[in-house]
Formats: sequence, C-alpha cells, structure tokens
Amino acid sequence: MKALRPEFEAALHQALDQFETPFYAYDLPAIQQRTCQLRDLFAGGKLLYALKANPRLRLLGALRALGLGAEAVSVGEVGRAYAAGFPPSEVLLSGPVKTPATLRHLQETGLPILAADSVADLERIADQCPGAAVLVRINPDLPVSTHGHLATGQGESQFGILEEDLRRALQSARGLRVLGLQLHAGSLLGTADLLRAYQRAGEIAERHGPFRVLDLGGGFGPEADLERVATSALKLTEELGAELWVEPGRSVTAAFGVLVTRCWGIKRTRRRYLLLDAGMTELIRPMLYGAEHPVLPLYSGGELEHFDLAGPACERGDVLAREALLPTPRVGDALAILEVGAYGASMSSSYLDHPRPLELGFDGQGFEIWRRPEEFSALWAGEAQATAPAAQDSQRR
Repeated sequence: MKALRPEFEAALHQALDQFETPFYAYDLPAIQQRTCQLRDLFAGGKLLYALKANPRLRLLGALRALGLGAEAVSVGEVGRAYAAGFPPSEVLLSGPVKTPATLRHLQETGLPILAADSVADLERIADQCPGAAVLVRINPDLPVSTHGHLATGQGESQFGILEEDLRRALQSARGLRVLGLQLHAGSLLGTADLLRAYQRAGEIAERHGPFRVLDLGGGFGPEADLERVATSALKLTEELGAELWVEPGRSVTAAFGVLVTRCWGIKRTRRRYLLLDAGMTELIRPMLYGAEHPVLPLYSGGELEHFDLAGPACERGDVLAREALLPTPRVGDALAILEVGAYGASMSSSYLDHPRPLELGFDGQGFEIWRRPEEFSALWAGEAQATAPAAQDSQRR
C-alpha cells in the first residue's frame, strides 16, 4: 500500500470537519508529479490522457498544461475535453460504435482524430467524414493476465480488427487520412504482457505499413516496470520510423485519490461488518471486478480486528472490502478507501436514487470543490411528472 503524502492525509482530517461523507479527494500535486514522470519516461512520444479514468475538468486543465492530449471514448467525453481547452487536433475518439448522429454532431462541434474499431466503423467514417484523420485499432489476439472484463486484446473480445481483416479494413479507408494503428491489449497489465503486445503490434505495422503513428494504448498495471516498457515502446517506434502515442489513464491518477466514508455501526451476522455511508454506488470496482483497495483508518485506538466493509445499498454484493484489519471504530469514525483516483467517481451511479458524491481536489494548501454532490432533485428532474391514470380519476369521482 502506497502511503498518502502527510500533508494530504492531514488535509483529509480537516476536510472531515467541513464536508459531509462520503466524498472523493484527489492529491493534485502528486498527480502532476506522476504525470511529469510519465512524460519523461516516454520523452519523444505523445501522451493522451484517458478521460474515462477520471474526467474532472480541473484535472483535465492541469494535465493539458503539462502537455498531454486527451483520449475519449464517447461524444460526451469529446465535449468535456473541448470544455477543458483541448483543441480537436489533440483529442482522439476511440470506442467500438460511432453512429451517423455521433459523426454529424462532431462535424458541427469539431472533428477529433477518430480511432476506427471495425470495417463498418471505417466505412461509416469514410462516408460521413471524408478526409478525417483516423487510427485503425488492431486486435493483437493475445491472452493476457488480467480480469476477463479487462482483456480487450484477446481474439474473442469485441474490440479492434484482427490482422486477417486488416488489409480489407485499410482498403475501406480510402478518402481518409490513416495516421496509423492503435493498440489496447488490456488494462492492469504487467511488463511481460505489455512487451508481447508491443512486439505483436510492431510486427503487424511492419507487414501492413508504413504508418506515421503507432498508438500503443495504456493498460499499465501497478507492478509494471514502466522504464522498461517505455524503452521498448520508443525503440520499436524508432525502428518503424513511426511516432509513438500512449494513452495512460489509471497510471496517472489511481494512487492519488481516496474515497472518505464514515462508519455508522458494527454488525455481526456470520461475519463481522462495518456499516458505511459509501458503497457500490460510489465505488463499483470491488463488486464489478473483484478489485481490492487498501483501507486507511482516519482514527486511532480500538482493538485490531478483521471487518468486512458494507455499503448502504440493499444488495448483498455491496461490500467494499473483505477482512480489512482495522482498529475497532466508534460510530462516526472515518475511513479512507485508497487507490480510487481512477475508475472510482467516474463509474459512480445514481442507482437507488443515491446522489453521486462530492469530489475535492487538494492543491497543496487546501481543498477546492471539483464537483459538487448531486442534488436529490436532479435525480428525477428530466422525468415526466407523476399523474393518476384517467380511469382511476373517474372512479375516485
């Protein structure tokens, strides 16, 4: 478990006196430092931050100031990138489906670089957006050691174009500016998987190129040797005479965000639970991926015991951690769920009419509000108002 910076942890205690739990908090100076490290490792390449990891506008502005571009996977994320100040030439839109309506909207608001995920995608882009700059996403058909939902480069996944179909795909891209190939082998990958995927992408690029760009995606796992990974990526693209693009997301922000929650009770069934005010609607990853997040008590004292951390949803799967070793808390004591700066708040939901939580950014001095908590009224603001059916009205008369 990576320790929080002392000044950030101290600020969390102060925030508990100012804000209701649950809330997310991010250490912006640490994110900026990490970004500079990645930028130095991949010097000579182009870094496109994957918005889906954490899309807060304040964060995007800080990353843009450090020279990063933006990688989006929806038209909404493209609009968010533009709102943060990224020009269309610095935004890449990935994703498997780009409808005619999406392409028309983008032509009106500014057409980013498009990553085509299939022959159908390429044909639609060529028909609707002649002259558009595109990358062609390949499927490397490689098994990787990660959760099945994250293995996007396996041959069975719905993403990318297999090499056997690549020639036809490139032929269907006539009239488009094909910059190169895009790869995303998966998420939370180790060094060996990343290097094998890069080698496969290089072989495919050599057989079907030349290409101006080779985008090797992201997916850097926490244990990956990024110095070795970056060296390999830069060497490969230099040999191919191509420009290197990478798409870091989780590796930029994950370690520098926390979810702060309070304990509102201790309960015994056949297991021992802490009952929290944060759960699956704030952090879905434990339930969806079996993700394990470290837990830091923001209190002292109490005998050490193992607890399961249960959220407030009426769902048996609403458990944020199992067998967490913690001092026994009092009602109202606070915990920080760590390493949630990526795919935490961005995957939160309003299931059960539960408002999305407050998000705070620490600037080294104090906290600023990055996103206000969702209002209850916003949860049903777009709905038709409740009315009694006419038949029931007449019966009442």
